[in-house]
Amino acid sequence: MDHMDQQMEKTGTKTPEVLREELPLQRLIGEGLSQAVVEGEVALPGGLREETHVLLSQAMAALDKSTVENGRVNAEGKVTFHVLYTQGDPTKVSALEASAEFSHPIELAGAQSGMQAPISMMVEHVEASAQGGRLHLMAILRLHARAFTDEPLSVVTGIRDMDGLMLRTETLSALHTASRGVQDVLVRDECELGAVLQITDTLCAQASVTVQEVMGGEGRATLSGQVLLEVMHTSLMPSRPLVVTRHTIPFEETIALTGESGDELCCSAVVRDVAVLSQEGQEEGERTLRAEVLLGLEAHATRSRDVKLLLDAYTTQGDVLTLGTQGVQRAVSHRQIHTAESGKLTLLTEGMPPVRTPLHASLRPVITGWSRQNGKLLVEGMMETTLLYMTDDSAAPQSYHAEEPFRMAFACDVSLPESMVLTTGNVESSVITSDRVEVKYILHLDCFDVQLRHEQPVTQVAAMPAPQSETGVLVCFAQQGEGAWEIAKRYRVSPELLLRMNPQLDESGAQPQRVVLWKR
Repeated sequence: MDHMDQQMEKTGTKTPEVLREELPLQRLIGEGLSQAVVEGEVALPGGLREETHVLLSQAMAALDKSTVENGRVNAEGKVTFHVLYTQGDPTKVSALEASAEFSHPIELAGAQSGMQAPISMMVEHVEASAQGGRLHLMAILRLHARAFTDEPLSVVTGIRDMDGLMLRTETLSALHTASRGVQDVLVRDECELGAVLQITDTLCAQASVTVQEVMGGEGRATLSGQVLLEVMHTSLMPSRPLVVTRHTIPFEETIALTGESGDELCCSAVVRDVAVLSQEGQEEGERTLRAEVLLGLEAHATRSRDVKLLLDAYTTQGDVLTLGTQGVQRAVSHRQIHTAESGKLTLLTEGMPPVRTPLHASLRPVITGWSRQNGKLLVEGMMETTLLYMTDDSAAPQSYHAEEPFRMAFACDVSLPESMVLTTGNVESSVITSDRVEVKYILHLDCFDVQLRHEQPVTQVAAMPAPQSETGVLVCFAQQGEGAWEIAKRYRVSPELLLRMNPQLDESGAQPQRVVLWKR
């Protein structure tokens, strides 16, 4: 016997028959945002006395697994660093790849073991410095986690066996995760690099992935899309020791889903690793590029069903009802948003050797704020920029670092933008003057978005003896926001009687109104 039943037994009131149902309801428990610093160190291949100059440092983060504990989500993964540098000979560019594992807790109030906790992650800052024949590496990650639970919620669907009972119900679409699947796949490609590029070696590559179409059925989800690959090579071209080639690799992969069939699919893909290699081709000067990209694919299917729930209730005679509610944030739908916009910035390289030939520009966005406006998402931040270029006075590549503000409007309406991840692609740089360079780019936004609805389902019902009420003709003034149901409940009459006596009553409650009613 619960507390309410005991109270009704003491007061001698009649226990109403309360109809309940275990409602499968996916609920958002909370969110957590955190920064992680990942460090690593690797030995340089050259001599200790050779001067080393870092030209460019890049990093890619991949999540291996996440676990949920009480009050936090633990993220475990790996950061892969790519560094371009010169050692000894300042005209010869070399590349080095190294990795560092990380384990980082994200504080999240309300999280408990067994909950789902998707994590989004992006690299905000990378540093590499050479000292004593070793290369020190550091990356700053932005991690965002959300905790969901599919644990059923016991809700009240109706009440019976009470005198003068007035009920108000609503139909709720209840969503829950029906099945899930995770799989790593290896995407391969091979292409010819033209002799005109005079490529001598392939150094490193960066990749991004976009899912363009999702199909499902019979316990499977098929994802199709493309991988955008950017590869850096050394070259014998005059005044251009580095060249960049871009490649598009289509893919179509199928994931097995574990669980029941669902009504709606949500899928995502991330790049976990990239490997590139080039060898001499069949024709003189040509080279064959081979690329392997490891993708992490994830899909989950959701199912919804309509459930009739009790919204409000009262009695016109006998005992008075007291309703207990529980506030929840329930997921209505999931969607993976991918959109992109063009941008450009101008670099002012004052105090640096004059720019003759831009070789490569690397951009890394850092989010500082966002807002919604007219159905668009406005994102502000700083763009960490590294420009590699050649000058007239030296055969050695020059490196310039800067931070430039950016502001971008994306044509999407995101419900919860905290999980967005920004990446840049198709970066092109051109000389305006010897100390001014224009950089054009495409800024990609990925976001695991969740449509939420705040609900107050009735979870408890109690009946108590009613206090003595006035009888006869009553005149009252309805408060703003009160409709026929709220007024009738306050004075314990039926809404039908109230409307018969007050046909002029505006049920929207937009303005205060004079109301007349008869109580026996």
